[in-house]
Amino acid sequence: MTLGSSSAVAGLILFGTCTSLLAKIVYELEGLGRDGVTKVFEKPWCMTTVMFCGMSFCLPLAFFVEGKQRQRAEKAASAAGTAQEPLLPEGEPAAEPKNGHSELAQALMLFIPTAFDLIATVLMNVGLLSVTASVYQMMRGAEMLFAALFAVIFLRRSLNRYHYAGIGCCVLGIALVGTSSMLSGEGSASHTVSQEAMLMGMGLIIASQCVQAAQITFEDFFMADLAIPPLKIVGYEGVLGAATMLLLVLPIVQRLPGMDGQGLHEDSVDTWHMITHSSVIAGVLAVDMFALLMYNVAGMCVTGHLGAVFRTVLETTRTLFVWLVDLVLFYTPLGMGKLGESWSVYSWIQAAGFVVLVTGTVVYGKGDEQEIAEQIAEGMYEDVEEQPAEQPAAAASSSAMAMPVGAAGSPRASGSMPIAMGTSVGSLNKSTMNIGAFSCSLSRSLMRNRLPNTPPPRLWAS
Repeated sequence: MTLGSSSAVAGLILFGTCTSLLAKIVYELEGLGRDGVTKVFEKPWCMTTVMFCGMSFCLPLAFFVEGKQRQRAEKAASAAGTAQEPLLPEGEPAAEPKNGHSELAQALMLFIPTAFDLIATVLMNVGLLSVTASVYQMMRGAEMLFAALFAVIFLRRSLNRYHYAGIGCCVLGIALVGTSSMLSGEGSASHTVSQEAMLMGMGLIIASQCVQAAQITFEDFFMADLAIPPLKIVGYEGVLGAATMLLLVLPIVQRLPGMDGQGLHEDSVDTWHMITHSSVIAGVLAVDMFALLMYNVAGMCVTGHLGAVFRTVLETTRTLFVWLVDLVLFYTPLGMGKLGESWSVYSWIQAAGFVVLVTGTVVYGKGDEQEIAEQIAEGMYEDVEEQPAEQPAAAASSSAMAMPVGAAGSPRASGSMPIAMGTSVGSLNKSTMNIGAFSCSLSRSLMRNRLPNTPPPRLWAS
């Protein structure tokens, strides 16, 4: 599926903003429970299932696009009068990938990153119960900290002064955003949230970023050679995640102790009753799943047309759109008096934290650029040139955060791998601001071109 660059940019911002806002808005809606009591729809486990269901719609779309491309290739071959078999469209992998695994086997291998994504998504959805949408997005900048930490511990990577400065800005920015949230005391527009719950929510969001950083580490070094188109990866992870939630996780949390909707126990029968007896809740969930699908498509087209760096800038501006729309919902009748977030004197602190986070992103990216330049100058790579993005990376995860990044936070070089697996391709409704990178980093494919007898560089190869 191909969109023009303008349409792709507009779609990324529009549908990306929708997924982020709807994830919080649905927690402010009320519905009739199976006990006959009207209650707020606080169902984080259900929202995790909805996310995976939305991702799964990418699979039939991927097969449809693949079929259309094959038909065009067959017509082209027929028109040329060739007797050979039709070529696979647009450089897609052959039936027997180079890694020797069938597509089904590779799809099943996606279960491990799906498990990472499931855990991270649940933690973020539970945390979102107690914080506003804008704070939730900005707190996700913590992923860069854990990604860099894992790179140093497990890969023995050495960081330069720009990296440390970027990490310092990230820590300061998160602290400012968290402080503003605690001082304002606003975690919801429809009901009061205690400071203890707010602090716990922010802690869960930060913990989720640790899980996502671990997912990046696993995907980058154990699944970098998968030869599956990005849209199929999102679809396969969606199917695996939805099946896991419906057949295993939801039945388990149904029997766990605790209050419904507080993060541990969740009554799925009550959830279904609320959805089927509230057209508003059902409609929001349906729009959310559609927005997830379109966000993925638009994200891949943006990466293909304009590159990963430009997409990162868009993801940052998307955070501002979410914040602005939240303010509009709060101060206009559109929010019905129970949606959005207010502007207070402490919002200036949050705005300062956002600026510091973006600054940290840029500074950290400068560190990657310097490190890459040093490696190239030392002659560790015999050919470094940009390749066209034939298979742009999928959005994730849940992300977040929706562009592929290396574990230290650097975006992949476009088209440098059969697929680009990075920040949770499944983290769509939670993908917000990628505090991970603005610069391009060396890919694993470039590492294969390393000159003979040259030791591998201490660089997180994305």
